[in-house]
Amino acid sequence: MTRKSLWDNADYACPIVGTCLTVAELRRICRKCGDAVAENATDYEAHVFLVGQAKVAGGGPAKYLQRFLDKKYRRELRTFLRETDPAKLKRLWRERADAGDVPGPFWAMMCHPTAPEELLREIYGEVHMLSHRVGAANRAELSRLSWLEERLAEAGAALEESKTVLRQAVAVWKGRCREAMEALATERTKRQAAERERISLREAIEHSAVAAVRRDRDILAEQLRETAARLEATEAEAGRQALALERAHAALSRNRQDLTDRDREVEALEASLFAALGDAVAAHAAHAEHHLDELGEPDSCPCRENGLAEGACGQACACRDAGAASHAGLAGKRVLYVGGRCSLVSHYKLLAAKFGCELLHHDGGREQSSHRLWELLGSADAVVCPVDCVSHEACSLVKQACKGCLKPLILARSSGLSSLARSLTELEAGHAQ
Repeated sequence: MTRKSLWDNADYACPIVGTCLTVAELRRICRKCGDAVAENATDYEAHVFLVGQAKVAGGGPAKYLQRFLDKKYRRELRTFLRETDPAKLKRLWRERADAGDVPGPFWAMMCHPTAPEELLREIYGEVHMLSHRVGAANRAELSRLSWLEERLAEAGAALEESKTVLRQAVAVWKGRCREAMEALATERTKRQAAERERISLREAIEHSAVAAVRRDRDILAEQLRETAARLEATEAEAGRQALALERAHAALSRNRQDLTDRDREVEALEASLFAALGDAVAAHAAHAEHHLDELGEPDSCPCRENGLAEGACGQACACRDAGAASHAGLAGKRVLYVGGRCSLVSHYKLLAAKFGCELLHHDGGREQSSHRLWELLGSADAVVCPVDCVSHEACSLVKQACKGCLKPLILARSSGLSSLARSLTELEAGHAQ
């Protein structure tokens, strides 16, 4: 259904133009119509002209005013045109009017195609009475404005009086400030004179005493420098003496340790010598007794018959087995000795022979290669490694190889003969078990 146009509501053209347009919009639309309305025309004359043009069906001013109002109140048009029930339209109008929104809903209701005439007249009457109330309110506001203007005049007079009093107070304050500044300038002049006098007195005192003080200061500074130099030299000498003493103490400790190791080696060599002599005597006695029991006479030994020493016949007898029985745990074994002192290698091997085993030696990487160490490790049954006379690389290699091959390894604390004897004794005890 087509909604109503502006000229369809010719009876309501006056409230539509007066309510839905502001004075500025009214003037702008009149200027669009050409010279029909003079520039000096009153607002009422412009209103009468535009109301008359709005009633002309299909006229240019009516069409322009229609488009202008549709664009200005497009939201209200969409809201009201969705409703067709008169009761809902009335309720919607009431909500907007109570909220103070009258122009847009009024135009939307005038354009609604299904709005009943009774509702339109009711809305028109409400808008008409609203204009009267607005006029009465304007008259009241004009009366209040007149009263406010009178109050403003009174306040202006009081303000002028206050300004006069304030100007007088400011003048008094400026006079007092001027006097204070003059007093301050006088006091500043006195203080400057006192400062100049103080400076002159200080210069006089300095000229008389500063020279002696400076001489004493220079002498004390020179003595302080000499004392500091002597102290620095003394501290340096004390540091050198302390370092030398520390080195001497370390050398003494090393010498004592070396002496202890030598004493232990001597004891081990003496013990080995005594054991060798005892084994030899015991073997000779056993050999003689054995041959006396078999032949009935001491000269029946094949060694004596051939003019050789007793026990050198090579035959199986108690004299040959007596010495080997005490070290049966390492008999026929090969023990690898990694590191140690090269000057004691021959003694190492003699000591190992006393235990019935063969000693293989590797210098720990000093001259022999690691490949040679691997070859010796493959043929050895046990390994002895003195930790005080071997490289870290060789020691690590020996540990890794013995762990992988499940061979016994003894890390000796020193490279002396006594340490080797203890290591061989420990290996002999392990093999015996």
